[in-house]
Amino acid sequence: MNPADIDIGLCVPVINERAVIGSLLDNIRALFDGGRYTICIIDDGSTDGTVEFVEDRARSDHRIALLKHRKTAPGCRRGAASRAGLQWLLANTSHAFYSDVDADGSHEPEEVLRAVDVALKTQADVVIASRYVCGAVVVGRPIARRAGSRMYNLTLRGLMDWRIRDYSHTFRVYRREAAALVQRFDPIYDTPVYHVEMLAIWLSHGLHIVEIPTTYRERRTGTSKVVPSDFLRGVAGALRVGFAYRAGKFRS
Repeated sequence: MNPADIDIGLCVPVINERAVIGSLLDNIRALFDGGRYTICIIDDGSTDGTVEFVEDRARSDHRIALLKHRKTAPGCRRGAASRAGLQWLLANTSHAFYSDVDADGSHEPEEVLRAVDVALKTQADVVIASRYVCGAVVVGRPIARRAGSRMYNLTLRGLMDWRIRDYSHTFRVYRREAAALVQRFDPIYDTPVYHVEMLAIWLSHGLHIVEIPTTYRERRTGTSKVVPSDFLRGVAGALRVGFAYRAGKFRS
């Protein structure tokens, strides 16, 4: 699609991403030149100068907003940050589409344009940048993490909808109506499992979901915010969400 036609709000959770956030902002500005967009950066307690850097950029670019958010427990609390950013975007913008983008380089902003184009052409409500459809490329991810992700997603496919291949990838583009629907439900988790909840809500309400192949790159700089215990909590949480979906808990 023509970048000038883009109309999107981007949710970017960060914690200690000073080394990479500048290049992400530069890439988005270059790619979406002429388009209508807002970048909401949700900081979860950075101590490396990320906040000061984003504040400086926001003073010269009204399309950048910073939310200062503090996680309330150890480990990765990506879900709470994403939800807070989406709430802010819905309240303060009127974009047609929204997306979650990682700051660490694992998500390519170019794919946002392709996902919006697919959504417009297929009338999809949600487009998932999927690592498990034909044409997807995964670069630099350890075999153990690949195997764990495969098992995680196979379990959720069995519990929820077999047609969806990638339940755990947070890189998605969705319409404003889909974003507003998610906000009607109180979250069960503030971890990355929250993104599984989002899919459970959308599937329960019959939204049209499409997957497109993505190029996923394991982070190349900095340190992952995921700790080993997050995996066990993630599996337990995914099972809880999957069984809640089967029981119809996300339909009201």
